[in-house]
Order: sequence, then C-alpha cells, then structure tokens
Amino acid sequence: MSRHHFTLAALATSAVPGLEVAVARPFTGGGSGEHDAALITAVDGRHAVVRTPATPRAEDRLLAEVRALAALTAGARSRLPFGVATVYGTGVHPTTVVTSYVPGSRLRPEAVQPGGRLAASIAAAVAAVHALPTGLVADAGLPVQSAADAQRAVAEVVDAAAATASVPRALLDRWEQALDDATLWQFTATVLHGSLRPETVLSAPRGTPDEAVSGLLDWSELRVGDPARDLAWALGLPGTGAASGLFAAYYAIRRGAADPSLRQRAMLHAELELARWLLHGRATGRQEIVTDALEMLAGLARGVEADTAGSLGPEPMPVLTLDEVERMLDDQRSMMLARTGPVPLPATVAQRARSSSAE
Repeated sequence: MSRHHFTLAALATSAVPGLEVAVARPFTGGGSGEHDAALITAVDGRHAVVRTPATPRAEDRLLAEVRALAALTAGARSRLPFGVATVYGTGVHPTTVVTSYVPGSRLRPEAVQPGGRLAASIAAAVAAVHALPTGLVADAGLPVQSAADAQRAVAEVVDAAAATASVPRALLDRWEQALDDATLWQFTATVLHGSLRPETVLSAPRGTPDEAVSGLLDWSELRVGDPARDLAWALGLPGTGAASGLFAAYYAIRRGAADPSLRQRAMLHAELELARWLLHGRATGRQEIVTDALEMLAGLARGVEADTAGSLGPEPMPVLTLDEVERMLDDQRSMMLARTGPVPLPATVAQRARSSSAE
C-alpha cells in the first residue's frame, strides 16, 4: 500500500532535523514506480523530494544512490554542467531518503536531433562524468572495473545466455567474435553514471529556447568501468542520425580520451541488455519477460542475418570539431548560471508512473 504524501512529509521531517514543511504533493516524476515519493516545499522555499522504497530491490538501489551521491564531492560537482541531487537526510523504519529537487523534464528521445544543441548537451554531460577522477569512486569503496574486467563481465553474460539454449546462434557467434577482438577492449576505464537512459536524463522544459541537459538522476550504479555503457542507450534514439551526431559530439569533446571502438562496444552492451532481460525473466520465473526477450532477440538476429544490425567490428570515428560542438552548445553556460536562483515549484508534479524495463 502506497504512503500518502502527508505521511512522506512527516517522515521527511524526521529524517532532516529542523525541516519544516509548508507544502507536500504526490510525486512520481515519470519514474519506474519503485518508490513512494512526494515533492515538498520547506518554509524557507527549498524544494525537496522524499522517497521510501516499495520493494527490497528498490531499497538496495536507493541506499546505493545515497552512497554514490556522497562520493560526488563539491569539487566533482563543480565540474559537471548539470544539476545533481544533494542528500539532505535519511531515516530508517521505513528507509527514507530526502534529497534536493533537480528541476527539468524527462528527456524526450525524439527531441534529440543530429547537429542540435540538445544532442551536444547530452554528449557534454556524459563526457563530463567520464572526465571525473576515478579516485573519487575508488575512495568511496564503489565498484572499480578495468578493461579486462569489463571483457570478462561481458563473457559471463554471453556464456549464461548460451546456456539457456534459447539465443539464436547468429547472435552468440556475433558476441563471441566481439569478445575475441582484442582491439575492441583497448580502452581506459572511466567514471560511469551507470544507469543512463532517457528516464534518468533531465532537460530544460519542452519548447524552451534553452533546451539542454539540466540534471541526471539515479546515480545508484556509479562506478569505474567501460565508458561505452553510458552511451549504449543513445543507439536507440529514434531520430535519423541522432545517435551518430551524439557520438560525434562526444568524440570531439573527449578528443584523445575516447577510444575508436567506443560505439561498437556500446552496440554490444545494448544488445546484451536483451540477453540480460532473458536471464532476468528466467531467474524470476516470469514467462512474459522471457517471451518478450526472445521476441526481441529473434528480431535482432534477423537484423544480423540481413546485415542491417550494424557492425561490431572497427569503424572510422565520427568527425566533428570542438568548435562545432561549442556552437551547438552556445549559451548553455549562461543557462546554467541563470538556473542557480530559486527554482519555482512546477504547476503540476503528479505524473503517471511507468514500468521500468529493468524490473
């Protein structure tokens, strides 16, 4: 049974000493529905989000996010061109987390267009995360994975998928060939957000002239690892050339720090999400998930066999100059400065919760 927003407001006052709540409203934020949440306004005008997990899995992720946000020091945050939530306080029985409210609208994938400022802004946001010192993650005791570790982790997923005897042979051959390609795994591990997808990217409100990344949510998977993981979701952008434009902007921003096989590994990670979905369905005994995964794997296999799925082998890097990226970003810096003032409470914050594909 979900908790009323007034109950959540009371839990927030227990978690944050001295907090006085003036307004409390239901809040889903368009998320996965794994939490009971409320958007509260304190008497001093600050906006905050209070969450209690609805499942044990959600509790684990919420507590992991608290640890990750603590690892993002003030120095690290100053290097990020977007907002990151701050933990105001936590409580137990039930687990309660109160964070600052990060303004913005959930990313609309169709809004990302090649050569557009939104694509460049996303690339800049991801690049900024990847440029953070890996030591801040290691010092916080969060996972650290080398290139060799990343390759082994992929091999484990492929082996587990093969053991189901349900994955088309064409896909297993494709993934095994990628594992055997040494050039694919010659990269420098970076800090990763780890959970990037359209639902975790916030942009300025729809239709505004300064549409750009305003914040990133769900830092529960913060770690050091393969930077391609943070870009795998972008390959599903619906706009023609949108993914290529975003990758081109990322390469230009990262320059020599981005390896030439980044996009191919991103494609591999994206394909393996289907295998993970299948394994999740089998592990939880949910036949509807198994059926869904098998249908998507069959569709991917048809694309591989028809040579329309794209290559996992070496390809030339996209070319875009840093000046071109700067022009695409133009006034994003001034936009971020303007956003440091008081954040107005949205006219409506209740949105329909959507089921996450990770459930």
